[in-house]
Amino acid sequence: MNYKDFDLIKLITRIEGELTNETPLRIGVGREPPLGAPVDIAVYRVDGKPCIPGSSLKGVFRSLAESIAASKGIHVHSPWDKEEVEREVKSGSFCPICGIFGSTELASHIRIYDAYPKDDSARTFTKTGVSIDREFSAARPGLLFTEELVVPNVVWSFRMDVLNIRFLPEPDDGDPRAGLLKSLLDYLLKMGISVGARKSVGSGLVKLRQAMWFIYSLEGGEVKKVSEGSLEMSK
Repeated sequence: MNYKDFDLIKLITRIEGELTNETPLRIGVGREPPLGAPVDIAVYRVDGKPCIPGSSLKGVFRSLAESIAASKGIHVHSPWDKEEVEREVKSGSFCPICGIFGSTELASHIRIYDAYPKDDSARTFTKTGVSIDREFSAARPGLLFTEELVVPNVVWSFRMDVLNIRFLPEPDDGDPRAGLLKSLLDYLLKMGISVGARKSVGSGLVKLRQAMWFIYSLEGGEVKKVSEGSLEMSK
């Protein structure tokens, strides 16, 4: 299939809804806290409010899509595998994962926007931790740190745009990307995804809820809504 179809807008699928973090969440700003921060590891903020960057969501979405593809017997490779990417460029045939999320030689067909709290419930709390010595598999005496996390059950905005892939209301059987996207969203509704730090101990579990989809096409240079519906879990 031609995944380099950016010269023509066939359809745009927009998904809008809400994300809820069922466990504490921290998308950090790195080990270097902002000037004046009362903690060692601070939560990422925009205009003073906690934020889940679209880049963080997209990275997790890609990893999940790779796992789904592998379970379906679809060949998966790293986006940084230069030799594989070059082979795809020469053959003109890109894998479905690159066809969705892009690679170093192919633009992305998906845009995921930053998620912001929908109300004032995005409070934070601090937690004290201790650094672990990997060599001795034990805590390092005296090396305590404080980290900031967002409290559970915050409602966040969610928006995702997909270009030229028909996967709603039913996936296009002729496009392997369509089934992967449908499965990804179904997983996000049923199981949720883990975002940010402390994933191995349960932090950052985020689920999608109350999502609507809208399909637009370009007719005579004018954007028109073709159809819409609610995103529901498959049985």
